[in-house]
Amino acid sequence: MFNELESDIHALFVASIAIIAVLNPFGNLPQFIEMTDGIKPPIRKKLFRNIVFTSFCIVLVFLFSGSFIMHYLFRVTLSDVRIAGGIILITMGLKNFLFSSSTHEVNNYQHLRFDELFHKSIIPMAFPMLVGPGSLSTIIVIAEDKNILVATGAIICAFLFMFLLFHYAATIEKVFGKLILYICSRIALVFIIAMGVKMIISGFKGYGIIN
Repeated sequence: MFNELESDIHALFVASIAIIAVLNPFGNLPQFIEMTDGIKPPIRKKLFRNIVFTSFCIVLVFLFSGSFIMHYLFRVTLSDVRIAGGIILITMGLKNFLFSSSTHEVNNYQHLRFDELFHKSIIPMAFPMLVGPGSLSTIIVIAEDKNILVATGAIICAFLFMFLLFHYAATIEKVFGKLILYICSRIALVFIIAMGVKMIISGFKGYGIIN
């Protein structure tokens, strides 16, 4: 009983780290700050909270509907998803690692009402910058590999971390500076690429191509 609990806690921890790595908060945070430059700090905090909450809802909806979509709508196997997800993660990681991500133009954001600001920024900030195909496929793999409870717990833990990080975005930027956040984002991308390689290898193992 204790060994099973310890195994579940370890799986929850590993899954949470994997989700945080794929969401790449340290890479997105400097971009979000730059995109909302000129907006009053209280409005920016409220916007970031809403963006994180919207991303959380997207991930939960996909978590509970993804298996149905995978098995009954598109009729693909977990090995297919692993390989596709791995390719996406590697492509996304290499693109962001080798080429600097360009920030999106956000002219006149500071003159918008909050509801207008939120509707205008939810795309691309919530999707696909924070939650993209790579993170959604990773969540499906975790749910199928472990179980729905571990995946749900990992998502909650990851987004609690994201919420705190983005809530204190201005303070973090002042303390660490954009350079440190940029370095952290580069390190995270290396692990994202490694996760993609691992997912592809697992997919090939599922087909019996490699042992």
